[in-house]
Amino acid sequence: MFRFYHDSHKPVYTIRIAAELLDCHPRTLRLYEQAGLVHPQRTAKNYRLYSQHDLTTIKSVCALMDEWDLNLSGVGAMFKMAERFHIEIERLFEEMLQ
Repeated sequence: MFRFYHDSHKPVYTIRIAAELLDCHPRTLRLYEQAGLVHPQRTAKNYRLYSQHDLTTIKSVCALMDEWDLNLSGVGAMFKMAERFHIEIERLFEEMLQ
C-alpha cells in the first residue's frame, strides 16, 4: 500500500506562489530573507523555493509584527531567544537523564 509522506521542509513553492499563499508581495519575502528570518532554498538557476516550514515561519513573523508591534529586528531577537531557550531546555533534560 502506498503511504503519502509529507516533508514540511521540502522546498516546493516559488516566491510568487508563496507570496500568493501568504497574501503578501514577493518583495516582502525578499525582505524577510535579507533580515535572516527565513532561508529559502535556491535552484541551480538561483530561484527561491519555499517549503511549508518556511511559510509557517513567515506566518509567525507576521503575527509577531502585528500582535506585538515588533519590527524585523525585534522578530529576529525573539527568534534568537526562542532558539537559545530551546537549546537550554534540551541541555537541562540531558542533565536530568544522566
